[in-house]
Amino acid sequence: MTSYSQQKDGFTLMELMVYIALLGGIVLIAGQAFNDSTRMRVRTQSMLQSNQTAGNTATLLKEDIAQIGAKSAKDINSSSSTVDVFDVSHIHDVYMDPDNATEAEKDSSSYKIWKNSGGQGLDKITMRRLRYKNDGSYDAVEEVSWFTEDNVLKRSCKSFQAETENEDCPSEDSSLVNIAENVTKFTVTAAKPTISATATSVLPTTSESIKTFKLVPRFGDGNFEPVNIEAESDNQVVRISGFSINYDFVEKKPITNEDDIKANQVFLANIGDDLGSWSSQCTRVNLVPYTEYEISFSMPKNDDDDPSRMFCPGRDHMAVGFRYADNGKKPDGLNDFQFYPPTVGDVRDIGLRHMRFMTKDTIKDVCMAFTFAMFSPIASTGNIRISEVKLRKIASSNYKFTDEAISTIDKKNVKAIRIELAVSKNGENGAETIFIPIPSNGPRD
Repeated sequence: MTSYSQQKDGFTLMELMVYIALLGGIVLIAGQAFNDSTRMRVRTQSMLQSNQTAGNTATLLKEDIAQIGAKSAKDINSSSSTVDVFDVSHIHDVYMDPDNATEAEKDSSSYKIWKNSGGQGLDKITMRRLRYKNDGSYDAVEEVSWFTEDNVLKRSCKSFQAETENEDCPSEDSSLVNIAENVTKFTVTAAKPTISATATSVLPTTSESIKTFKLVPRFGDGNFEPVNIEAESDNQVVRISGFSINYDFVEKKPITNEDDIKANQVFLANIGDDLGSWSSQCTRVNLVPYTEYEISFSMPKNDDDDPSRMFCPGRDHMAVGFRYADNGKKPDGLNDFQFYPPTVGDVRDIGLRHMRFMTKDTIKDVCMAFTFAMFSPIASTGNIRISEVKLRKIASSNYKFTDEAISTIDKKNVKAIRIELAVSKNGENGAETIFIPIPSNGPRD
Protein backbone atom coordinates (compact mmCIF):
# COMPACT_ATOMS: atom_id res chain seq x y z
CA MET A 1 0.00 0.00 0.00
CA THR A 2 1.40 3.44 -1.02
CA SER A 3 1.66 6.03 1.72
CA TYR A 4 0.34 9.61 1.35
CA SER A 5 3.87 10.96 1.19
CA GLN A 6 4.65 8.75 -1.76
CA GLN A 7 1.70 10.06 -3.91
CA LYS A 8 2.76 12.12 -7.01
CA ASP A 9 2.31 15.92 -6.65
CA GLY A 10 1.65 18.56 -9.46
CA PHE A 11 -0.17 18.36 -12.82
CA THR A 12 0.24 16.04 -15.72
CA LEU A 13 1.29 17.41 -19.10
CA MET A 14 -2.23 16.96 -20.42
CA GLU A 15 -3.68 18.96 -17.49
CA LEU A 16 -1.19 21.76 -18.09
CA MET A 17 -2.06 21.93 -21.79
CA VAL A 18 -5.79 22.12 -21.01
CA TYR A 19 -5.15 24.85 -18.43
CA ILE A 20 -3.03 26.89 -20.84
CA ALA A 21 -5.66 26.54 -23.56
CA LEU A 22 -8.42 27.73 -21.23
CA LEU A 23 -6.31 30.62 -19.99
CA GLY A 24 -5.49 31.65 -23.54
CA GLY A 25 -9.16 31.62 -24.47
CA ILE A 26 -10.05 33.80 -21.49
CA VAL A 27 -7.28 36.28 -22.31
CA LEU A 28 -8.40 36.39 -25.95
CA ILE A 29 -12.02 37.07 -25.01
CA ALA A 30 -11.03 39.70 -22.44
CA GLY A 31 -8.68 41.36 -24.94
CA GLN A 32 -11.38 41.46 -27.62
CA ALA A 33 -13.86 42.97 -25.15
CA PHE A 34 -11.28 45.59 -24.14
CA ASN A 35 -10.54 46.43 -27.78
CA ASP A 36 -14.25 46.72 -28.57
CA SER A 37 -14.74 48.97 -25.56
CA THR A 38 -11.79 51.14 -26.56
CA ARG A 39 -13.02 51.45 -30.14
CA MET A 40 -16.50 52.39 -28.95
CA ARG A 41 -15.07 54.98 -26.56
CA VAL A 42 -12.89 56.49 -29.30
CA ARG A 43 -15.81 56.47 -31.72
CA THR A 44 -18.09 58.16 -29.19
CA GLN A 45 -15.47 60.78 -28.40
CA SER A 46 -14.92 61.43 -32.11
CA MET A 47 -18.65 61.79 -32.66
CA LEU A 48 -18.99 64.22 -29.76
CA GLN A 49 -15.98 66.24 -30.90
CA SER A 50 -17.21 66.47 -34.49
CA ASN A 51 -20.68 67.54 -33.34
CA GLN A 52 -19.19 70.12 -31.00
CA THR A 53 -16.96 71.50 -33.75
CA ALA A 54 -19.88 71.70 -36.17
CA GLY A 55 -22.05 73.40 -33.56
CA ASN A 56 -19.42 75.97 -32.59
CA THR A 57 -18.69 76.74 -36.24
CA ALA A 58 -22.40 77.16 -37.00
CA THR A 59 -22.67 79.68 -34.16
CA LEU A 60 -19.84 81.79 -35.59
CA LEU A 61 -21.33 81.57 -39.08
CA LYS A 62 -24.72 82.68 -37.85
CA GLU A 63 -23.24 85.74 -36.12
CA ASP A 64 -21.56 86.80 -39.37
CA ILE A 65 -24.32 86.05 -41.86
CA ALA A 66 -27.08 87.61 -39.74
CA GLN A 67 -25.28 90.96 -40.17
CA ILE A 68 -25.26 90.96 -43.98
CA GLY A 69 -25.90 94.57 -45.02
CA ALA A 70 -26.11 95.76 -41.38
CA LYS A 71 -27.19 99.25 -42.40
CA SER A 72 -28.19 102.06 -40.11
CA ALA A 73 -31.90 102.31 -39.46
CA LYS A 74 -31.66 106.12 -39.30
CA ASP A 75 -33.25 108.24 -42.00
CA ILE A 76 -30.85 109.63 -44.61
CA ASN A 77 -32.88 112.85 -44.72
CA SER A 78 -32.60 113.54 -41.02
CA SER A 79 -31.64 117.17 -40.41
CA SER A 80 -30.29 116.55 -36.92
CA SER A 81 -26.51 116.72 -36.72
CA THR A 82 -26.57 114.33 -33.76
CA VAL A 83 -28.17 111.53 -35.75
CA ASP A 84 -26.00 109.01 -37.58
CA VAL A 85 -27.38 109.30 -41.13
CA PHE A 86 -26.97 106.72 -43.84
CA ASP A 87 -24.28 108.32 -46.03
CA VAL A 88 -24.89 107.59 -49.73
CA SER A 89 -21.17 106.96 -50.21
CA HIS A 90 -21.56 103.76 -48.22
CA ILE A 91 -23.78 102.31 -50.91
CA HIS A 92 -20.85 101.78 -53.24
CA ASP A 93 -19.06 99.57 -50.70
CA VAL A 94 -21.74 97.80 -48.66
CA TYR A 95 -23.33 96.48 -51.87
CA MET A 96 -21.59 94.18 -54.29
CA ASP A 97 -22.04 96.14 -57.57
CA PRO A 98 -24.91 98.65 -57.43
CA ASP A 99 -23.61 100.91 -60.25
CA ASN A 100 -23.08 98.35 -62.98
CA ALA A 101 -23.71 99.90 -66.40
CA THR A 102 -25.89 96.93 -67.36
CA GLU A 103 -29.21 97.13 -65.56
CA ALA A 104 -29.61 93.35 -65.24
CA GLU A 105 -26.16 93.07 -63.64
CA LYS A 106 -26.68 95.72 -60.96
CA ASP A 107 -26.12 93.97 -57.65
CA SER A 108 -27.65 95.85 -54.72
CA SER A 109 -27.29 92.88 -52.40
CA SER A 110 -24.54 92.54 -49.79
CA TYR A 111 -23.44 88.95 -50.49
CA LYS A 112 -22.10 86.65 -53.18
CA ILE A 113 -22.15 82.85 -53.23
CA TRP A 114 -19.83 80.63 -55.26
CA LYS A 115 -21.30 77.14 -55.56
CA ASN A 116 -18.83 74.25 -55.30
CA SER A 117 -15.89 76.66 -55.23
CA GLY A 118 -13.76 74.33 -53.15
CA GLY A 119 -14.83 71.15 -54.90
CA GLN A 120 -16.62 68.18 -53.34
CA GLY A 121 -19.74 70.21 -52.60
CA LEU A 122 -17.89 72.97 -50.73
CA ASP A 123 -19.18 76.51 -51.35
CA LYS A 124 -17.93 80.01 -50.60
CA ILE A 125 -19.77 83.08 -49.37
CA THR A 126 -18.54 86.68 -49.23
CA MET A 127 -20.64 89.25 -47.41
CA ARG A 128 -20.44 92.92 -46.54
CA ARG A 129 -21.82 94.88 -43.61
CA LEU A 130 -21.36 98.30 -42.01
CA ARG A 131 -19.32 98.61 -38.84
CA TYR A 132 -20.14 101.23 -36.24
CA LYS A 133 -18.19 102.86 -33.42
CA ASN A 134 -19.18 102.58 -29.79
CA ASP A 135 -21.09 105.88 -30.05
CA GLY A 136 -23.16 104.47 -32.93
CA SER A 137 -21.50 106.48 -35.71
CA TYR A 138 -20.35 104.89 -38.96
CA ASP A 139 -16.80 103.45 -38.96
CA ALA A 140 -16.18 101.14 -41.93
CA VAL A 141 -17.44 98.54 -44.37
CA GLU A 142 -16.33 95.01 -43.52
CA GLU A 143 -16.04 92.25 -46.12
CA VAL A 144 -16.13 88.76 -44.59
CA SER A 145 -15.56 85.53 -46.51
CA TRP A 146 -16.06 81.89 -45.52
CA PHE A 147 -14.48 79.26 -47.77
CA THR A 148 -12.57 75.96 -47.74
CA GLU A 149 -9.07 74.99 -48.77
CA ASP A 150 -7.95 71.36 -48.48
CA ASN A 151 -11.08 70.64 -46.40
CA VAL A 152 -10.17 73.37 -43.92
CA LEU A 153 -12.94 75.96 -43.38
CA LYS A 154 -11.47 79.44 -43.21
CA ARG A 155 -12.70 82.95 -42.44
CA SER A 156 -11.22 86.19 -43.72
CA CYS A 157 -12.14 89.82 -42.99
CA LYS A 158 -11.08 93.10 -44.57
CA SER A 159 -12.24 96.70 -43.97
CA PHE A 160 -12.95 99.52 -46.41
CA GLN A 161 -13.07 103.27 -45.62
CA ALA A 162 -12.07 102.54 -42.02
CA GLU A 163 -11.84 105.56 -39.74
CA THR A 164 -10.42 103.44 -36.91
CA GLU A 165 -8.36 100.25 -37.18
CA ASN A 166 -9.67 96.89 -36.00
CA GLU A 167 -7.08 94.13 -35.69
CA ASP A 168 -9.73 91.47 -36.29
CA CYS A 169 -10.67 93.11 -39.58
CA PRO A 170 -7.76 95.26 -40.85
CA SER A 171 -7.92 97.67 -43.77
CA GLU A 172 -4.71 96.48 -45.44
CA ASP A 173 -4.33 92.70 -45.75
CA SER A 174 -7.27 90.47 -44.85
CA SER A 175 -7.08 88.61 -41.57
CA LEU A 176 -7.29 84.88 -42.19
CA VAL A 177 -8.32 82.35 -39.52
CA ASN A 178 -8.67 78.57 -39.77
CA ILE A 179 -12.05 77.72 -38.25
CA ALA A 180 -12.47 73.95 -38.66
CA GLU A 181 -10.54 71.04 -40.16
CA ASN A 182 -11.85 67.95 -41.95
CA VAL A 183 -14.88 69.78 -43.33
CA THR A 184 -16.70 67.36 -45.64
CA LYS A 185 -19.71 69.56 -46.44
CA PHE A 186 -20.18 73.32 -46.63
CA THR A 187 -23.14 74.41 -48.74
CA VAL A 188 -24.64 77.87 -48.84
CA THR A 189 -28.14 78.27 -50.26
CA ALA A 190 -30.14 81.48 -50.68
CA ALA A 191 -33.89 81.63 -50.20
CA LYS A 192 -36.13 82.49 -53.11
CA PRO A 193 -36.32 86.28 -53.41
CA THR A 194 -39.20 87.94 -51.60
CA ILE A 195 -39.99 91.61 -51.23
CA SER A 196 -41.32 90.99 -47.73
CA ALA A 197 -42.00 88.06 -45.48
CA THR A 198 -44.80 88.45 -42.99
CA ALA A 199 -45.98 86.09 -40.31
CA THR A 200 -48.60 83.58 -41.47
CA SER A 201 -51.59 83.00 -39.22
CA VAL A 202 -52.32 79.36 -38.30
CA LEU A 203 -54.82 79.99 -35.49
CA PRO A 204 -57.44 81.36 -35.67
CA THR A 205 -57.92 79.84 -39.09
CA THR A 206 -59.44 82.95 -40.70
CA SER A 207 -58.25 86.54 -40.55
CA GLU A 208 -61.75 87.75 -39.71
CA SER A 209 -61.64 85.86 -36.41
CA ILE A 210 -58.24 87.03 -35.18
CA LYS A 211 -59.82 88.64 -32.13
CA THR A 212 -62.92 86.49 -31.83
CA PHE A 213 -62.41 83.02 -30.40
CA LYS A 214 -63.77 80.76 -27.72
CA LEU A 215 -62.41 78.28 -25.22
CA VAL A 216 -64.02 74.94 -24.43
CA PRO A 217 -63.35 73.05 -21.17
CA ARG A 218 -62.09 69.52 -20.71
CA PHE A 219 -63.69 67.55 -17.89
CA GLY A 220 -64.72 64.03 -16.90
CA ASP A 221 -61.40 62.78 -18.24
CA GLY A 222 -58.84 61.72 -15.64
CA ASN A 223 -58.12 64.48 -13.15
CA PHE A 224 -59.66 67.28 -15.26
CA GLU A 225 -62.64 69.13 -13.81
CA PRO A 226 -65.07 71.73 -15.26
CA VAL A 227 -64.19 75.42 -15.17
CA ASN A 228 -66.31 78.53 -15.76
CA ILE A 229 -65.80 80.26 -19.13
CA GLU A 230 -67.42 83.62 -19.91
CA ALA A 231 -67.01 85.63 -23.13
CA GLU A 232 -66.56 89.40 -22.87
CA SER A 233 -66.42 92.25 -25.38
CA ASP A 234 -68.03 90.39 -28.28
CA ASN A 235 -65.84 87.32 -27.83
CA GLN A 236 -62.61 89.34 -27.85
CA VAL A 237 -61.85 88.47 -24.21
CA VAL A 238 -62.55 85.21 -22.37
CA ARG A 239 -62.76 85.12 -18.56
CA ILE A 240 -61.91 81.85 -16.81
CA SER A 241 -62.86 81.23 -13.18
CA GLY A 242 -63.93 78.49 -10.78
CA PHE A 243 -60.57 76.72 -10.70
CA SER A 244 -60.16 73.48 -8.78
CA ILE A 245 -58.57 74.05 -5.37
CA ASN A 246 -55.73 71.67 -4.53
CA TYR A 247 -55.47 72.66 -0.89
CA ASP A 248 -56.11 70.53 2.19
CA PHE A 249 -57.93 72.87 4.57
CA VAL A 250 -57.78 70.29 7.38
CA GLU A 251 -54.01 69.80 7.15
CA LYS A 252 -53.58 73.43 6.05
CA LYS A 253 -51.18 72.63 3.22
CA PRO A 254 -51.27 72.04 -0.55
CA ILE A 255 -52.26 68.58 -1.76
CA THR A 256 -49.23 66.59 -2.91
CA ASN A 257 -50.71 63.17 -3.76
CA GLU A 258 -50.81 63.08 -7.58
CA ASP A 259 -53.96 60.96 -7.60
CA ASP A 260 -55.81 63.65 -5.64
CA ILE A 261 -54.63 66.69 -7.61
CA LYS A 262 -57.29 68.23 -9.86
CA ALA A 263 -56.54 70.30 -12.97
CA ASN A 264 -58.45 72.52 -15.36
CA GLN A 265 -57.84 72.64 -19.08
CA VAL A 266 -59.43 74.69 -21.87
CA PHE A 267 -58.95 74.41 -25.64
CA LEU A 268 -59.01 77.01 -28.39
CA ALA A 269 -62.06 76.47 -30.59
CA ASN A 270 -63.84 78.14 -33.47
CA ILE A 271 -66.82 80.41 -32.91
CA GLY A 272 -70.06 78.63 -33.76
CA ASP A 273 -69.02 75.08 -32.90
CA ASP A 274 -71.20 74.64 -29.83
CA LEU A 275 -71.93 70.93 -29.74
CA GLY A 276 -69.90 67.93 -28.73
CA SER A 277 -66.91 67.30 -26.51
CA TRP A 278 -63.76 69.38 -26.36
CA SER A 279 -62.08 66.99 -28.83
CA SER A 280 -64.77 67.59 -31.43
CA GLN A 281 -64.88 71.36 -30.91
CA CYS A 282 -61.21 72.27 -30.56
CA THR A 283 -59.48 73.65 -33.63
CA ARG A 284 -57.04 71.06 -34.98
CA VAL A 285 -53.74 72.00 -36.59
CA ASN A 286 -50.76 70.18 -38.06
CA LEU A 287 -47.28 71.34 -37.03
CA VAL A 288 -44.58 70.78 -39.64
CA PRO A 289 -40.92 70.19 -38.77
CA TYR A 290 -38.16 72.82 -38.80
CA THR A 291 -40.65 75.65 -38.94
CA GLU A 292 -40.57 78.35 -36.27
CA TYR A 293 -43.95 79.00 -34.67
CA GLU A 294 -45.06 81.63 -32.21
CA ILE A 295 -47.87 81.37 -29.67
CA SER A 296 -49.06 84.78 -28.55
CA PHE A 297 -51.92 86.04 -26.41
CA SER A 298 -52.80 88.87 -24.08
CA MET A 299 -53.90 88.69 -20.46
CA PRO A 300 -55.86 91.86 -19.68
CA LYS A 301 -55.34 92.80 -16.06
CA ASN A 302 -58.15 92.30 -13.55
CA ASP A 303 -59.05 94.62 -10.70
CA ASP A 304 -56.30 95.24 -8.18
CA ASP A 305 -58.15 93.21 -5.54
CA ASP A 306 -58.65 90.15 -7.76
CA PRO A 307 -57.47 87.01 -5.90
CA SER A 308 -55.39 85.91 -8.92
CA ARG A 309 -52.78 88.41 -7.72
CA MET A 310 -51.95 85.85 -5.02
CA PHE A 311 -50.69 83.42 -7.68
CA CYS A 312 -47.57 81.71 -6.37
CA PRO A 313 -44.94 80.83 -9.04
CA GLY A 314 -43.42 77.44 -8.37
CA ARG A 315 -46.56 76.24 -6.64
CA ASP A 316 -49.47 77.30 -8.85
CA HIS A 317 -49.33 76.26 -12.49
CA MET A 318 -50.48 77.94 -15.70
CA ALA A 319 -49.23 76.76 -19.07
CA VAL A 320 -50.08 76.75 -22.76
CA GLY A 321 -49.21 74.01 -25.22
CA PHE A 322 -50.72 71.36 -27.45
CA ARG A 323 -52.65 68.12 -26.96
CA TYR A 324 -53.67 65.43 -29.43
CA ALA A 325 -57.34 65.83 -30.24
CA ASP A 326 -58.06 62.11 -30.12
CA ASN A 327 -56.62 61.31 -26.68
CA GLY A 328 -55.65 64.57 -24.97
CA LYS A 329 -52.00 63.53 -24.55
CA LYS A 330 -49.08 65.91 -24.93
CA PRO A 331 -46.90 65.34 -28.04
CA ASP A 332 -43.44 63.96 -27.31
CA GLY A 333 -40.71 66.57 -27.46
CA LEU A 334 -43.09 69.54 -27.37
CA ASN A 335 -43.30 70.92 -23.84
CA ASP A 336 -45.79 73.43 -22.49
CA PHE A 337 -44.89 77.08 -21.86
CA GLN A 338 -45.56 78.32 -18.34
CA PHE A 339 -46.84 81.84 -17.68
CA TYR A 340 -48.12 83.98 -14.80
CA PRO A 341 -51.07 86.34 -14.50
CA PRO A 342 -50.32 90.09 -14.66
CA THR A 343 -49.96 91.66 -11.23
CA VAL A 344 -48.51 95.15 -11.70
CA GLY A 345 -50.72 98.18 -11.69
CA ASP A 346 -49.35 99.95 -14.78
CA VAL A 347 -52.21 100.51 -17.21
CA ARG A 348 -49.83 99.85 -20.09
CA ASP A 349 -49.38 96.24 -18.96
CA ILE A 350 -51.86 94.10 -20.86
CA GLY A 351 -49.99 90.90 -20.07
CA LEU A 352 -48.78 90.25 -23.62
CA ARG A 353 -47.14 86.83 -23.96
CA HIS A 354 -44.94 85.45 -26.79
CA MET A 355 -43.64 81.86 -26.94
CA ARG A 356 -41.64 80.48 -29.88
CA PHE A 357 -40.89 76.86 -30.67
CA MET A 358 -39.85 74.44 -33.41
CA THR A 359 -40.44 70.71 -33.79
CA LYS A 360 -38.27 68.09 -35.50
CA ASP A 361 -41.20 65.90 -36.51
CA THR A 362 -44.60 66.39 -38.12
CA ILE A 363 -47.28 66.57 -35.41
CA LYS A 364 -50.82 66.10 -36.67
CA ASP A 365 -54.26 66.80 -35.22
CA VAL A 366 -53.28 68.77 -32.14
CA CYS A 367 -55.22 71.52 -30.39
CA MET A 368 -53.92 74.47 -28.40
CA ALA A 369 -54.61 73.99 -24.70
CA PHE A 370 -54.35 76.18 -21.59
CA THR A 371 -53.74 74.13 -18.44
CA PHE A 372 -54.24 75.28 -14.83
CA ALA A 373 -53.41 73.55 -11.56
CA MET A 374 -54.06 75.85 -8.59
CA PHE A 375 -52.67 75.10 -5.13
CA SER A 376 -52.97 78.49 -3.40
CA PRO A 377 -56.46 78.61 -1.87
CA ILE A 378 -56.91 82.34 -2.46
CA ALA A 379 -55.49 82.47 -5.99
CA SER A 380 -57.79 79.59 -6.95
CA THR A 381 -60.81 81.86 -6.49
CA GLY A 382 -59.48 84.49 -8.92
CA ASN A 383 -60.22 85.22 -12.56
CA ILE A 384 -57.92 84.78 -15.54
CA ARG A 385 -58.70 86.80 -18.66
CA ILE A 386 -57.26 85.84 -22.06
CA SER A 387 -57.57 87.64 -25.39
CA GLU A 388 -56.03 87.79 -28.87
CA VAL A 389 -54.88 84.18 -28.94
CA LYS A 390 -52.79 83.44 -32.03
CA LEU A 391 -50.55 80.76 -33.45
CA ARG A 392 -48.37 81.98 -36.30
CA LYS A 393 -45.52 80.85 -38.46
CA ILE A 394 -42.99 83.61 -38.00
CA ALA A 395 -41.56 85.41 -41.00
CA SER A 396 -38.35 83.41 -41.33
CA SER A 397 -40.42 80.23 -41.70
CA ASN A 398 -41.91 81.54 -44.94
CA TYR A 399 -38.60 81.34 -46.78
CA LYS A 400 -38.22 78.69 -49.47
CA PHE A 401 -34.69 77.66 -50.35
CA THR A 402 -33.66 76.80 -53.87
CA ASP A 403 -30.59 75.59 -55.74
CA GLU A 404 -31.76 77.48 -58.79
CA ALA A 405 -29.63 80.43 -59.86
CA ILE A 406 -30.98 83.76 -58.62
CA SER A 407 -30.68 86.64 -61.05
CA THR A 408 -28.23 89.34 -60.02
CA ILE A 409 -30.84 92.07 -59.94
CA ASP A 410 -33.11 89.95 -57.68
CA LYS A 411 -30.45 89.14 -55.09
CA LYS A 412 -31.33 92.29 -53.13
CA ASN A 413 -34.68 90.68 -52.26
CA VAL A 414 -33.16 87.53 -50.71
CA LYS A 415 -34.02 87.55 -46.99
CA ALA A 416 -32.51 84.31 -45.68
CA ILE A 417 -29.53 81.98 -46.10
CA ARG A 418 -29.29 78.25 -45.33
CA ILE A 419 -25.98 76.72 -44.28
CA GLU A 420 -25.31 72.96 -44.27
CA LEU A 421 -22.09 71.96 -42.54
CA ALA A 422 -20.46 68.59 -41.82
CA VAL A 423 -17.19 67.97 -39.96
CA SER A 424 -15.39 64.61 -39.73
CA LYS A 425 -13.32 63.28 -36.81
CA ASN A 426 -11.76 59.82 -37.16
CA GLY A 427 -14.46 58.83 -39.62
CA GLU A 428 -17.36 60.13 -37.49
CA ASN A 429 -19.38 63.07 -38.86
CA GLY A 430 -20.98 65.94 -36.99
CA ALA A 431 -23.51 67.97 -38.96
CA GLU A 432 -25.44 71.22 -38.57
CA THR A 433 -28.11 72.90 -40.70
CA ILE A 434 -28.95 76.50 -39.85
CA PHE A 435 -31.44 78.98 -41.31
CA ILE A 436 -30.38 82.61 -40.95
CA PRO A 437 -32.65 85.59 -41.74
CA ILE A 438 -30.79 88.52 -43.37
CA PRO A 439 -33.32 91.37 -43.20
CA SER A 440 -30.72 94.09 -43.91
CA ASN A 441 -29.69 92.64 -47.28
CA GLY A 442 -30.85 95.00 -50.04
CA PRO A 443 -31.05 98.79 -50.33
CA ARG A 444 -32.54 100.84 -47.48
CA ASP A 445 -34.85 98.13 -46.14
